[in-house]
Amino acid sequence: MNLAAMVRNVAQLIAARRFLHREFRCQVRGCSSLSAMKNDVVRLLFAAPIDPQRLLETLIRHLSNAVDAVIPDRSFPRKKPGKLKPGLHPAYARTAYVDGIEQRSG
Repeated sequence: MNLAAMVRNVAQLIAARRFLHREFRCQVRGCSSLSAMKNDVVRLLFAAPIDPQRLLETLIRHLSNAVDAVIPDRSFPRKKPGKLKPGLHPAYARTAYVDGIEQRSG
């Protein structure tokens, strides 16, 4: 997580300069950085035949392209899923055994 955050911060600096002309501020996707790091962290730690510096540069270049626009005042309260519907989801409904056969209630 820490390594992914460091790589993401460097990619964020590059993306901020690269997409300065856009209407809204751009932010590197956090899920993209974690997804990319999970594939490359083994190569970095165990010194695969790939040059680690070149691997990091490629990773940062890839992440600096994976950006989302941050639109101001686009924050909405979350819906409370527990308050929407009473009862259990059918997959989690209680079951009853009658004569050795499982029967769902509800």
